[in-house]
Amino acid sequence: MADQGGDWTSPGGGPGRDADPPRYGERIPGYTPPPAPAPVVPRAYTPPPKPGLIPLHPLSFGQILGGAFQVIRYNPRATVGPALIISLVQNALTVAVTYGIGIATVDRIQRAATDADRQTIAIGAAGIGGASLLAVLVVSVVATALLQGLITRVVAEGALGKRPTMGEALRGAGRRFWPLVGFAVVIGVIQLVLVLALAASVTALIVAFSGVANNIGIVYAILLALPIGVALLVVYFFFYIKFALTPSIIVLEGRPVFAAIGRSWGITRKAFWRTFGVVALVSLLVGAAAQIVSIPFSVIGGALAGVLAPNAGSDIQGQLVTSLVASAPALVVTVIVAGVGQIAQVSALVLVYLDRRMRTEGLDLELRRQVEQGGFDGRDPFERVG
Repeated sequence: MADQGGDWTSPGGGPGRDADPPRYGERIPGYTPPPAPAPVVPRAYTPPPKPGLIPLHPLSFGQILGGAFQVIRYNPRATVGPALIISLVQNALTVAVTYGIGIATVDRIQRAATDADRQTIAIGAAGIGGASLLAVLVVSVVATALLQGLITRVVAEGALGKRPTMGEALRGAGRRFWPLVGFAVVIGVIQLVLVLALAASVTALIVAFSGVANNIGIVYAILLALPIGVALLVVYFFFYIKFALTPSIIVLEGRPVFAAIGRSWGITRKAFWRTFGVVALVSLLVGAAAQIVSIPFSVIGGALAGVLAPNAGSDIQGQLVTSLVASAPALVVTVIVAGVGQIAQVSALVLVYLDRRMRTEGLDLELRRQVEQGGFDGRDPFERVG
């Protein structure tokens, strides 16, 4: 076909085949370059998923505090039942010993013939009461040690997304039962030493100021004893916080008592105030809840006692019975709140322990590996050698 004039152009308006090729860098008519690729923005860090009770990375203060109470909802069967049973046993034994011995002693004193008999009965009742309260204390220590071990296993397994039954948690705690009791005895000895030191200080001050007339010396002794008592209280809380992670170490790492105490001392070296804050805040919340909830039940108990025993009058035995009836509704609330409080307090310390190991030993990496592999490699992820 004959040329109709001019160079042939492409349908897009660009130059035809016979046109001169474009020079380097020259814009081609009708050609639109593709858009430049979007700049690659670095992705922000996304924490690993939360397989169970807590996320598997170092925990914030709020996560520790929330997890301490969340464990009740996460695994109520393995936590609430044992805690309420232990709380009921502790409070019921204390009330039974206090009111039982008191009512029996008053009845015997009222029937006694002479003042010497009454004095003998009172001394005997004091001895029986002291021995009974000591027995209650021993039962309380044993029960608390068992509960500590059980809650520790539940929280640790919950971090891996597991929900152990009460039987499984009890078997895990039972293997470390006696070391937990031994640690409770160590804490009891520390408390006893500090109380005896305070008593000795007060006695020495009273003797030193006994020559001051008009009982002013006793006032001076008490005023000087106050800062001593505060100092001893500070010492007790210092040791309590430094030893606070010992039960978790005994249960999860299988260490003996004093080795676990030494490890707790080291692992809290740079987390003293953080641990103190968690313990103080959980205790404050539990105590405030107990006070708020118990007030209306105390009023109900008082009204109930007034209806059932309106003419107690000066009868001491009747007053004791009335007091027992009045305290019954509040006692039920105390059992519930104390049980929940024990769960929260133990759980908070276990979470502090896990957080410290995540921050200092990379425990979160090991826990994450266990979760990804299903936890069936036969190795305890909380075990630590050395």
